[in-house]
Amino acid sequence: MSPLSLSQTLSAGQTQRQVQTLQTRQLQNLALLQSTRAELSQLLRQAADLNPALVVEDPSTVSLDAAREDWDREGGAGPDADADGGEADADFGVLAELGSDADELYSDGNNNEYDPDAEERRQFFFDSIPATESLQEHLLAQLAERDLPPDDRTLAEQIVGSVNEAGYLDVPLAEIAQATFRSLADAERLLALVQGFSPAGVAARDARECLLLQLRAEPDRAGPAALRIVSDPDAFAMLGRRDFPRVAARLGVPVREVEAAVAELAALDPAPGRAFSSARTPWVRPEIVVRETEDGVFEASLDEAATPSARLSDAFLRRYERLKAALAARAKDRSKTAKERRAARDWMAERLRAGQDLLDGLSQRKATLLAVARSAVAHQQDFFREGKTALKPLTMAQVAAEIGENGIDESTVSRAVSGKFMRTPRGVAELRSLFVAGIQTADGGTLAPDRVRDRLRTLVAAENPAEPLSDNALAKRLADEGMPIARRTVVKYRGLLGIPAAAARKR
Repeated sequence: MSPLSLSQTLSAGQTQRQVQTLQTRQLQNLALLQSTRAELSQLLRQAADLNPALVVEDPSTVSLDAAREDWDREGGAGPDADADGGEADADFGVLAELGSDADELYSDGNNNEYDPDAEERRQFFFDSIPATESLQEHLLAQLAERDLPPDDRTLAEQIVGSVNEAGYLDVPLAEIAQATFRSLADAERLLALVQGFSPAGVAARDARECLLLQLRAEPDRAGPAALRIVSDPDAFAMLGRRDFPRVAARLGVPVREVEAAVAELAALDPAPGRAFSSARTPWVRPEIVVRETEDGVFEASLDEAATPSARLSDAFLRRYERLKAALAARAKDRSKTAKERRAARDWMAERLRAGQDLLDGLSQRKATLLAVARSAVAHQQDFFREGKTALKPLTMAQVAAEIGENGIDESTVSRAVSGKFMRTPRGVAELRSLFVAGIQTADGGTLAPDRVRDRLRTLVAAENPAEPLSDNALAKRLADEGMPIARRTVVKYRGLLGIPAAAARKR
């Protein structure tokens, strides 16, 4: 190979490695930015497990890495260590014995010795964590208390297994009977048994049956009109259309009794299984704090104590410096041992570079998250004063354009707000909730959807039931109040609110 081609090959190889390194850093930074607080803690722990040059400092946990650092700092070598590499030789002697297990030497004193007291404390901790009972487990526990023949128990268990998280029977009863080679009558009998379990309303096949089961379980919970409505499929269907006069005529009662029955039914639980759902809202610790200044302006800041962080290990750095000094003092040594020492030095240097890349990514995450939060909070000052209906239309593209330095674009803003929470004077809220798409108005402006929905709900609630407002009338009322939106927009948001058309609201 000619010198020219060799030079070209080296240049191409270096360029390829540089591009790969840059891509790796970018992917790592994107993962850090998009991660929630809990995910960030996990990412840092995983990074520290693979890189002994890193020490994780997580305010939500006790850091064993930091504790080992303190111990090593107190008992480790100081600046007066043997400049000729005495301690480095000792370190490297262990390294040579370990061979390829170099990570273990530089894991900041990781000790795997069995400690029975620590194991007992650990087991007590895990035993103390309360287990969440699923809906199926709750139902099967009640089934176990019943004395049933084996065939009946099998069919009942099949019914319990077909109940979804909301508490409804997900599979047609005929299919369950067929799958267990039993008659439909047997399936109906055992379904009635399961429907008698708690929570009331469980294993219902539709919403009407769910409410009926709850009323039968607690007869005093509602008046006779409510029970008669849910017992009559036709009356219940009329109620769904809000046709109160026809319901009243069918039952032979005044309309006010139907209205009272509606209020009683609304107090029942339409999804009795959700109390056992595994998809409960997790506890979160907000990374962002929004406070009102003395000037009455709301400003965002980061809660440093709530965010996991990392740093380079002091002990690892000292070992690296000792090894470098020892090699420098014996620069002319070409022995096999010296070659192995240089390989160890290069490995440690790479670990330090990787650790520093991660720390740079954390700094970038912090800066981007703070910039996005400050911009969004500055735009939504009225929200923090007046509430959700005062939210203004705000897009991620707007915020990206406002803070768009260092390559911040709309997708970066989206990653920054993903799963991030704020602690505000109005309680804990998602940062994403400050971004709302606007409704286009007839004059070319935009309105926040929550404002339109809230006003539409208020107008319908205040209308005369004998002469309900048409969609055109609602659009005119909104336009008179400074919200000029099209009739089709009124229809859309009326539907989203579950408000029937004017004809169905008339009574």
